[in-house]
Amino acid sequence: MAQVLDELLEEIKSVEPLPQVATRVMQIAAQEDVVPRDLVGVIQTDAGITAKVLKLCNSAVYGFKREIASLPEAGNLLGTTTLVNLVLTSCAGRYFRNYGFSDPAATLRLWEQSIGTAFTANWVAGRQGEVDRNRAYTLGLLENLGKLVLARFAHEQADELQREVAQGGELLAIEHRLFGLDHAEIGARLAEKWSFPGVLVDSIRCHHNPQEAQIDHAMASVGHVAEMFVYRLKVGVTHGEPEYAWCEHALAECKIASSQLDALGDTLRAELQKARRILEIA
Repeated sequence: MAQVLDELLEEIKSVEPLPQVATRVMQIAAQEDVVPRDLVGVIQTDAGITAKVLKLCNSAVYGFKREIASLPEAGNLLGTTTLVNLVLTSCAGRYFRNYGFSDPAATLRLWEQSIGTAFTANWVAGRQGEVDRNRAYTLGLLENLGKLVLARFAHEQADELQREVAQGGELLAIEHRLFGLDHAEIGARLAEKWSFPGVLVDSIRCHHNPQEAQIDHAMASVGHVAEMFVYRLKVGVTHGEPEYAWCEHALAECKIASSQLDALGDTLRAELQKARRILEIA
């Protein structure tokens, strides 16, 4: 297992970084009193991201009555939070396309799962009332990047992993046995490599065990509850894939009862359909 772990850690180092635009946008957004124009100058240096912003503005999702033709105008209409989320969503999407999966359908499922978790984390943070919804969205989007590294690297162990999960084994424990660490730890190390804020790194690491978070229990709890809702709703999750164990501490932290799942389900599926059209992942 030591050799597997060493090779896996080298694989994390080899994952290409987020585009410089995304990194800079996150740095600016972390500052106080940020306004859209602070981000526009950075975003518009990337033609692809700029095109995504304008496409989003002119989609039926926002329903603006006039055509939005410039990034400054888009920023004023969308606001800082949406701009940041759109940049990160656009950039993260490339890691879910042709990233070493033997089954293209698995790529789409994991992308849908991440988008669904991002939307749900934003919603959960709104109910929780103290966690920043923008950061919650980012956490939901990226908390399972470690699964991508495993899917890209662990071809030899993939069948054994799936077989044990199908037999009722607990995923995190199996990952620890096979690789020496689980996908949450892998994602946290990748986030460190990408210079994410410490609270996001810590929350990615602890989103399955939010009570162990060292920086912000509430943020980690939001990530946990969001993922659990997505699993219960089977968004990007196969029907044979077992759920993780609910953390009652996280539910209490987020002021949410599992009975609210049905009410969220239709909204989440509708938002996912919008995202798939906008991001061309259908």
